[in-house]
Amino acid sequence: MQTDQQSYKLHDIEFRIVYSRRRTLGISVLPDSSVIVRAPYRASVKTISRIVQEKAAWIIKHRDNYRQNDNTRLNGSFATGEKQLFRGKECTMQIIQSKKPFVRFNDNVIEVGLENTDDKQAIKRILYRGYKSEAEKYFPKMLSMALKVNENQMFKPTGLVIRSMKSRWGSCSKKGIITLSTELIKLPDIFIEYVIIHELCHLKHHNHGKDYYTLLTELFPDWKRVRKDLRAYFH
Repeated sequence: MQTDQQSYKLHDIEFRIVYSRRRTLGISVLPDSSVIVRAPYRASVKTISRIVQEKAAWIIKHRDNYRQNDNTRLNGSFATGEKQLFRGKECTMQIIQSKKPFVRFNDNVIEVGLENTDDKQAIKRILYRGYKSEAEKYFPKMLSMALKVNENQMFKPTGLVIRSMKSRWGSCSKKGIITLSTELIKLPDIFIEYVIIHELCHLKHHNHGKDYYTLLTELFPDWKRVRKDLRAYFH
């Protein structure tokens, strides 16, 4: 849950710059094959791009290894009978042949329709498109509820962004934009509520200092236990 982010592309390397109060610059390739450059506020994009270029071979090697491993895991997944999480429930996937792609969340069953039922990459794309669609409908309601319950705090986020972030739960930009990970739609409401409150508190304290945790504890007293349980989902 960093403070400020920007996305860039250098040749075939897409990377995200995360600015914070650090002194050195570090590059990480995450298991989802995304690339993050953590940099001090004073670092220029030109300097960061130069270092990314210098480390290009190392970045591409690790990124492609993760992609290859992901494709290997796909060979035995995303099939009828497989279990997937949705809103805290373990649902059974049902793959249906259909000329028109679709995804339906019905009680404890997730139906995914597509023409080629053996195309596991396509199944994954359609499923995650469905997750994002559900998140886009549900997360704004959760945010509105949190704002209403805590209206005495007069939180005023400037926007809500929902996107795939497998390595993080959410973020709050300096401009007041709250970003939530699509992955949260898989989990019970208590975790979504916690992440929203966590990010709203950053509107007043854009750090993880004493005052920040005092406010978080006031608004969400059980945050330590919930955070611990959330980490069990996001290894």
